[in-house]
Order: sequence, then C-alpha cells, then structure tokens
Amino acid sequence: MSKQPSKERTNQRRAPLHEKQTQVRATLDEDLREEYDQRNVRVNEGDTVEVMRGDYAGDEGEVIAVDLRDSVVHVEDVTLETADGEEVPRPLEASNLRVTDLDLSDDRREERLESEEDSA
Repeated sequence: MSKQPSKERTNQRRAPLHEKQTQVRATLDEDLREEYDQRNVRVNEGDTVEVMRGDYAGDEGEVIAVDLRDSVVHVEDVTLETADGEEVPRPLEASNLRVTDLDLSDDRREERLESEEDSA
C-alpha cells in the first residue's frame, strides 16, 4: 500500500483481471443482507440490480455484461443513444448499484455465498 493516491489509482487500474473481479462489487438489498449475512457481493451477469445514482436512479434491470477491463457493469434498459441513433448499453460503476436479486444458477457461487454466511 502506498500513501500516494495517484499510485493507488494506478495500481487499481493496472490490476490483473483476477484481482479486478473482487473490485467490481455492489451492495446487497436489505433482505439479501440478512439472508447471506454480508454487505456486498460480486456482480455477475443475470443478477437483478437497482441503479442508485445518476440519470437512471431508481431504474431496475438485469445485468447483461460485466466488463472487468474497465470495471463497469452494463444493465438492461439503461442505454445511451449514439450519434447515428443506435442504442448502446451505458457503462455503470458497480458502486452505484444495489443487487436486489441474485442469479444462483452457478453452483460454485451459491456454495461461496453460503460458506461465507456460515463463517460469519
């Protein structure tokens, strides 16, 4: 760890993808917090999230993509219009999202959530 903020931002930006996975996290809804006994979770495709900040605050949709290189999340129905009229997904930071429903189709993810719940 460095005391210099610029070095910390650089390290975060240049982090390998396996470390960036832990950086793309969003807070959990109150019900999910109580159920899994944790405050935040990694954002995965298929999760339902609520946008808490910005022009789309209050909108809810499903995560369609998670871009680890840019550390952004793309949510269904949260789009921008390009100059030629095409609709493209608007990149959102995970810290501006709240997970309202988890996609537990992945057995490993479900096991990890339950094991963290038991160890807490």
